[in-house]
Amino acid sequence: MAEIRSIYTDKRRASDRSRQTYINGTAVRKLQVVENPKRQPKDQRARRPRVHRTLRPERVQYLSMGYTLILAAASVVALWVCAGYLKLQADNTAKMKNIAALEAQLSELKAENDDEYNRVTSSVDLEEVREIAVNELGMVYAGADQVILYDGQGSDYVRQYEEIPGTGSGLKGVIGSGSR
Repeated sequence: MAEIRSIYTDKRRASDRSRQTYINGTAVRKLQVVENPKRQPKDQRARRPRVHRTLRPERVQYLSMGYTLILAAASVVALWVCAGYLKLQADNTAKMKNIAALEAQLSELKAENDDEYNRVTSSVDLEEVREIAVNELGMVYAGADQVILYDGQGSDYVRQYEEIPGTGSGLKGVIGSGSR
């Protein structure tokens, strides 16, 4: 014969056991059909006292002191990290505003500098300067034998660390030996 076993433990209510059963074997019980199940009116259901599950003494679980301390410490660290992030974001915004103000000031100064340079270069007549240098101050253009060409190695000025080998007819010979 077939054996009926409950899949629930004894801690469950008897009504739960009768609804949840299974059968070992080939014999299956026939269902008993109830035509008009008796239902309780809504008023009677509402009168029954309801017990909230969290208020049952066996269900109440208290947090241990260690868990509470760890949770509080994690909350403090999270708040500290958030506050630090907000401070860094505010500093970044302030620096970006400062950079924008400095860039505007730089472009304004460049425009003023370009205007002043154009004013100065347009006020100077280079032909007049050459005439004064040649006629009044005695400037003489260098001859072909006085110019020495060399590779400048990418610098825009030259430092002379020793004498340039030559016949003495260079620029130093024309001007004279003066101290630097």
